[in-house]
Amino acid sequence: MKCATGPSRLQREPPIAVAPAPAMGNHAACGGRAMVLRVVSEQSEADIKKQRAHDQLSRDLRRFAANFLRLTSGSGKALELLPQLEKLSASIKAYADAYDGALPSQKTVHQILDSRAALIEYRPWIKDVDEASRRRWEADGTYARNDAVAGIIKAGLRMVASELVDQLTQHSAAEDLFYEQIRRLEDVREKSRRQNNPKK
Repeated sequence: MKCATGPSRLQREPPIAVAPAPAMGNHAACGGRAMVLRVVSEQSEADIKKQRAHDQLSRDLRRFAANFLRLTSGSGKALELLPQLEKLSASIKAYADAYDGALPSQKTVHQILDSRAALIEYRPWIKDVDEASRRRWEADGTYARNDAVAGIIKAGLRMVASELVDQLTQHSAAEDLFYEQIRRLEDVREKSRRQNNPKK
């Protein structure tokens, strides 16, 4: 005689619902996008920090240089020299911090102290010159005259710097450049006079 047996344990218990595994491709893609966004965000913050450090350095360096140049010409504000120097030192440190320890290069300093570049930066509309005006100023010597004047100023600054530290060789070279630019300016003026007053 056989004993009646009920359903087995496997038959009595409901099947276990197994959740489908997440698609690895989508998960990786989401993680990749998040990583890209994080990198872009970090790069943007780093770029903003660099730009701010560069702008602050430009302001402090130009103010210090302007006051120093005025002092060498007999004007300026001597009592502001030390506070300006302290601000400039802090700006250089902030620049190095933003640029992973790198100090501003000589090229960067030259660009900051380029008076023409600074003028265009402060008044960007002056570079918007129509072609007719550009040709006219080239023809009448305006550009050449401005270049000669700029050369005279730079040579004069080099002469002053050489005198302050007793560098006679550099002073002689700057003096030669100074008179060369003066002759260039005189030539431009003479050419302009001949154009405006042609002989009949």
